[in-house]
Amino acid sequence: MVSGRIPRPSYGRVYEEGRSVANKYLVMYYREDPLPVRLGIVTSKRLGKACVRNRVKRRIRECFRHVLPLIKARGEFVFIARRRAALCSYQELLGSVKHLLKRMDLLE
Repeated sequence: MVSGRIPRPSYGRVYEEGRSVANKYLVMYYREDPLPVRLGIVTSKRLGKACVRNRVKRRIRECFRHVLPLIKARGEFVFIARRRAALCSYQELLGSVKHLLKRMDLLE
């Protein structure tokens, strides 16, 4: 399970000090930190109504939990869902998360 969630005031620090990569479903920001892995998820109202945004958040959280044992770095991760994320399947979203982690060389 993910060790913790990022408190809202800390998102700015991840955006400013962290690195980012993106693909067609997600944008990922990563900031190295000696603390255990922490996760933040952003879904804007452009994605859809609350039930759609919550489903996307649950899926991203589950995808991250699935790849967490393979992550070789510690730090803070923020995923920003793009509009297409609301329409994609779980498998596509899982592939997207893995793709972003590989591009940043954080996956074993």
